[in-house]
Amino acid sequence: MDNKDLIKLIKAVAEEQNYMVDNGDKKFSIDFDQWHSVAYEVSENSSGYIQANQWEYSHESDEWVLGRAVYSIRSPSDVIKFCSILINSRDIKAKR
Repeated sequence: MDNKDLIKLIKAVAEEQNYMVDNGDKKFSIDFDQWHSVAYEVSENSSGYIQANQWEYSHESDEWVLGRAVYSIRSPSDVIKFCSILINSRDIKAKR
């Protein structure tokens, strides 16, 4: 599978789980609840793999900023693991 197919799979699972998903082909955001869950920007990086960065709220600038990469997604198995994180995070989020 190439990265394009892996990204399609991530987006399909996120949408199935009622996450809000941007329309980008190589870079997109995944968000479920702005305040009580984790949001990610998923992108294909210049090294050829997919990375997921966490969006973080900055009290200093009073806006959301892109944090460090927290996941490297390099294979179909990695996609399954990341999608499991999305599913489980939605199921156990605060204020449910």
